[in-house]
Amino acid sequence: MNLTKILLSGSQYFILNKDLIKMIGLEPTLILAQLVEFEENKSKDKNAYFRTTIEDLISLTSLSNFKIKNGINNLYKNKLIDIIVNKNKTIDVKIFHLQIFNLLNIDFKLLKKNKVKKKSIINQKRFKKPKLKELKNYFLKINELDESEIMFDYYESKGWKVGSSPMKCWKSAARNWARRGKKKIKFPDYYDKNIELKIGNDSETLSKYHNHLKKLGWISKYSPSAGITWGKIK
Repeated sequence: MNLTKILLSGSQYFILNKDLIKMIGLEPTLILAQLVEFEENKSKDKNAYFRTTIEDLISLTSLSNFKIKNGINNLYKNKLIDIIVNKNKTIDVKIFHLQIFNLLNIDFKLLKKNKVKKKSIINQKRFKKPKLKELKNYFLKINELDESEIMFDYYESKGWKVGSSPMKCWKSAARNWARRGKKKIKFPDYYDKNIELKIGNDSETLSKYHNHLKKLGWISKYSPSAGITWGKIK
């Protein structure tokens, strides 16, 4: 599992924690940052090793050959990486992410939970629900029957969620609504409890049936014995 994808990008490893620099030194931390970036961008074998060269590390860190080799030895001795030196001047490296977190006394499970929660909050903030006029204009734009009010009321009551997840794109939801509308049931012009029970699990279709009744002058009523029923205004 690549923990950096959940918590950090490679460029952030350098500024991850001052404690890491205090523990292993500035240059090994810089080398580790570059190795993490390599790992994110290079293919890995089944044992999570990726291939690079000392020359690449020299080029991208501006450290000398001596300092690179010293830094790699430091990381190896601290059990933060494993390294295999090949005959063709390449090296195969495996990063022990969990060991890095343990060294810094970081609770990975808590970090992962906070990262997922933060991502969810960002996604929710990113979505902006449409105004009714925007929705109406979009239905006209895609040349579909205008059910903007029904759709707006439906998703407004659901907190603009699709299932249990926040909506990502209201235009996509409108197109899906229109597609489902082409397959819609022909509702009777009266209240039928059996029809309501039949479509009860499909909340969108049920909402359309109720709106159909409202347009025909039907209103919902509640009684302790019968629950919610519908009657026509006389």
